[in-house]
Amino acid sequence: MRVSYDVSVDTSLMGHQLTVVGDAPGVVGEELTLGLVGRDGQLDLRVRVLESKPEIADGVVRHRIRLLMIGAA
Repeated sequence: MRVSYDVSVDTSLMGHQLTVVGDAPGVVGEELTLGLVGRDGQLDLRVRVLESKPEIADGVVRHRIRLLMIGAA
């Protein structure tokens, strides 16, 4: 089964980790495919959820999810 969620990607990388913010929480340990879309096309990355924390932005609950990049999908 494939389920898609839109997330915003924090552009500052820390080693092999990156952070995204979205509507759905992440499940620690879960492996996912993150599709990054830009003007040069799409890059699919395999990632593992390291941490997921809820936060409130503009009165709406969002989830800040820290990911470990595993490799290309």
